[in-house]
Amino acid sequence: MLVTCWALNSEYPAARQLALGVRHIAAHALGASRAALSTAPVSAPLTTPALWLTGAERWLLLVGLSVALGGLAGRGLARLYLARQDTPAAPSALPAPWALRGSLLGLVAGAALLVTALAGPGVAASLARPPVAGLGSRATGVIAAAELACFALAAILLRLRQPGWSVLPLLGVVLAEGIRAHPEGMIPVAGALLTYCHLLPAVLWAGMLVYTARAAIAWRACPRSVRGLFRLYSTAAAWLFAVVVVTGVISALLLVPTGLLLTTTYGRFLIAKAALVAVVAVLALASRAGLRHSADPGAGLPLATRLEIGALAAVLTATGLLTVLTPPARPVFPAAARPAAGRQAPTGPTSPQPPGLGQRGIT
Repeated sequence: MLVTCWALNSEYPAARQLALGVRHIAAHALGASRAALSTAPVSAPLTTPALWLTGAERWLLLVGLSVALGGLAGRGLARLYLARQDTPAAPSALPAPWALRGSLLGLVAGAALLVTALAGPGVAASLARPPVAGLGSRATGVIAAAELACFALAAILLRLRQPGWSVLPLLGVVLAEGIRAHPEGMIPVAGALLTYCHLLPAVLWAGMLVYTARAAIAWRACPRSVRGLFRLYSTAAAWLFAVVVVTGVISALLLVPTGLLLTTTYGRFLIAKAALVAVVAVLALASRAGLRHSADPGAGLPLATRLEIGALAAVLTATGLLTVLTPPARPVFPAAARPAAGRQAPTGPTSPQPPGLGQRGIT
């Protein structure tokens, strides 16, 4: 700075021209930095009560979806195990899945999300960034109403003893979540497909584990059947886990630039979720290793399996909180952010200005 001031007051014309050029470049760089900061995604602060409330409601919705849809898939897996010729006779009937309870829990969560969105539409819009193309600030309320209707229809079908048909409205909840999720705001259509490939295996993985654990408790008098059922579940869970990890990594690369993982709230919560998933994987390996040893008839679930279920619940908690945090990345296609950006665009005509003019603080 001292050298620049000396050059401006210098009697040499070349030195003065060089100083003017340096000042021009500095003014242009400062203006670009201010513009970048003004267009950066703004996330609601963690002190916002609605953020934690909405995150808890989304967690309950994911738990209900996992118990309902994953429970139905778990019973299908158990029936497949019983249909095998080398399967020993089951000591008791399979437990009924908690699909109705999960649907009712999702129904309550969807209603709570809808009430929260209607009570504070401005806050709800700030928690839904990047916005969903075509829905704008109404996205949270519209999607919550759709999920509420899907859970209600699933509960009615389950009450009428039509579990097969209840899968369709439960898949409708997955469809709605894909439209609402962050990747869809980054890349329309492709982002929703990425969320489907991530969310569906995740809820099946968690719900199937809960049902398999309940079946193991019902069959605790026959440890051989329990080991065989867990081995079949482990094979399915390994494939589901692989899909969840691959799609999760792709989503993370899309939503968070690598340089912002440790410096943004979204990045830090994403790291915490990844750590919890790693803990679940370690506990799953420990639980399956315990199946190699014969257990006494009447023994309960291994400690590693119970901890695995608890860790999966923690993963869903982190997922619910991530849904209300704004990712630091900008949309890949500008059209994805156009509904939000259009409201802030100036309405009057503007005229181009030479670089460096209009920058306050530059003298």
